[in-house]
Parts: sequence; structure tokens; C-alpha cells
Amino acid sequence: MIAEDDTETLRMSRVVPAPQAKVFRAWTEPELMKRWWSIGEGWTTSTAEVDLRVGGRYSLLNHHDGGDELKITGEFQAIEPPRRLVYTWRFPGSLPVESLVTVEFHQHEAGTEVVVKHERSPKAMGPGAIAGWNAALARLATFLAIQQNT
Repeated sequence: MIAEDDTETLRMSRVVPAPQAKVFRAWTEPELMKRWWSIGEGWTTSTAEVDLRVGGRYSLLNHHDGGDELKITGEFQAIEPPRRLVYTWRFPGSLPVESLVTVEFHQHEAGTEVVVKHERSPKAMGPGAIAGWNAALARLATFLAIQQNT
């Protein structure tokens, strides 16, 4: 188990060019998630499963061009469409820690500000976790910009 002092809280945000409801759907609908969710260059999401209810589970299976695979799972703790999601975050089999993610969707003059707070994230993952979240937010913004123009 990872000690509390070996974890940290990460915060990232990005403004994306779409209304709150559309961003919330992109974050919670499996078919949309597979089109944008990525933890970095060369990573894609082949499987996204979402049971969007408090106590419901989600699972994301990520694949890298080089053959690596990463599964992310968790359980929804709070769901407040289209403003907020809170869910646990685990890497089954790789890290013995359950962290907590809060995603807020704030109206913004240019669309929606997405604010991610990742609590109890292992410090050893710090740079990689920040890079992963920033990659995901960048891909979300690009996906939604394309959607707005079609």
C-alpha cells in the first residue's frame, strides 16, 4: 500500500470549445470517450464502459502503438450533470492505490472550462500523471472543436 505522504493532489484545467452539456456527454458516453480519451502520444482507447450512476463502475482500456496496455477502472461517487463528476481511479494489477478524481465543467465565454482534481495520486507518477491528464484535455478540446465545425 502507498502511504498518504507518498501521494499528492494534482490540478489541471483547460477551456474547450463546447457547451457544458456536450462536454459532460463526451466525458461520460463510451462511444464518444473512445474517440478522444488518450493518456499521451501513441495511446488510444479501445474499450470504454460506463455505468453512469452513483455506485456504477467505469473501465477504460488503453493501448499504445508499441504494444503496452493500461486499464483504468473506478466507481462513480457523485454525478451532477452537466457540472460535476467524482469517481475513484485505479490501475488494476499495477499500483496498489485508489485515488479520487473530481471533474468540474464550468461555463466559460469560450465554451466550458474543464477542471480536473486528482487526489491521492502517487507522487512517483506525478510528471506522467500530469502529462497524461494534459494530453487527455488537449484531445478533448480538439475532438470538441472538430464536432463544433461539423
